[in-house]
Amino acid sequence: MNNSATTRMISKIALEYNGNDKGMAIAAASNILLSSNPEQQYQEMKTVADRNSKVKKWALTGFISPPTEIIKQLSDEELTDIAIEALQKIGVTNKNQYRLDIHNSTRQKHIHFVVNRMDINGKCTVKSRKVGERFGEAVRQICQERNIKTDVEIGIEKKAIMLKNLTESLKCCNNFDELISEMKKRGFLAELSKNEKIGISGMRIILESDINHQTERQYKPGYKLSEITSSLKIAEIKSVFDLKNIVKQELKASSSLKELRDNLYRQGWAMKVQYKKEFRHNQINQVHDIWIKRVATTTSSKEKDGFFYNKYDGFSLSAIGGNFQIIEKLINATAQSSVLSANSNNENIVEIALDAVEDILKPNYVSQAEDEWWKKKKKFNR
Repeated sequence: MNNSATTRMISKIALEYNGNDKGMAIAAASNILLSSNPEQQYQEMKTVADRNSKVKKWALTGFISPPTEIIKQLSDEELTDIAIEALQKIGVTNKNQYRLDIHNSTRQKHIHFVVNRMDINGKCTVKSRKVGERFGEAVRQICQERNIKTDVEIGIEKKAIMLKNLTESLKCCNNFDELISEMKKRGFLAELSKNEKIGISGMRIILESDINHQTERQYKPGYKLSEITSSLKIAEIKSVFDLKNIVKQELKASSSLKELRDNLYRQGWAMKVQYKKEFRHNQINQVHDIWIKRVATTTSSKEKDGFFYNKYDGFSLSAIGGNFQIIEKLINATAQSSVLSANSNNENIVEIALDAVEDILKPNYVSQAEDEWWKKKKKFNR
């Protein structure tokens, strides 16, 4: 559950906001407050807070906002109980004044609270040090005890879904415009950030269903690419697009596998074919994958593994969708040509061998009558 807790000085406006919510607020709970009027409640809290002159930021304000996946499971009473229990874990006692209100004016129901950090004796029971962090941990602990998914768990799930859709989208896209369009089809907004030196420098991915268009507060939903994964960076995505476009361009200009290799090498890329089984000459070998790696340079030793890029093998075309099937067909066509050429040579050799055998086996005898005729002729000549 998203949550926040902050120490601050407040005015009556804070209590008025909590109790209004465009006329849709529901008073969920209050403690040691005689009046139901926000202005008078503020005066009651301020009177108690003044009993401790050392603490200036005497109020604790915040909210708990369950995600859409969870809010349907929670009643108003359960949400209120979670908020009060979390406040108690960070120091709020039954001697502290507070007011809790559930807001419904936005699409996502949430609960707000205003707490007096001073109890009725003037003692500050809620320490300010890391109060937001401690409150968030308290909420997560309560959720775990109640078998409710925490904000961290939900965040991990959403990040995994975002990464899966991003990598799948990269396979069918050749530039950032196509990527944004493909992600939108999948229900995500991909927002790009730029700077003057390197152009596109970052990305934020937002689940469209998480955007609350009714809220008056401006906030940035979703996650940065660096928050989603540490292995896939914007520079690698640029390299993927560059390589896919180079391969596409050189495929059009190449009529053979050798020509494609040579053209890619001139562009700074070396191609390697990985077969499913041991390669055998003069026959069609099944292709397992095609790897394309940057040509070795003085800085190649500094290359690191990325999400797609392997520092030893390069990019897998089957993984990035870089015209793998087209190149595979070109490889098979080259192999087919070699097989036919080899078969043709073998046929010529067989023909020559058969002719030789035929000469050897050709009969060199004559009939008996013809043999008698030759004998008489020889005798006559003597």
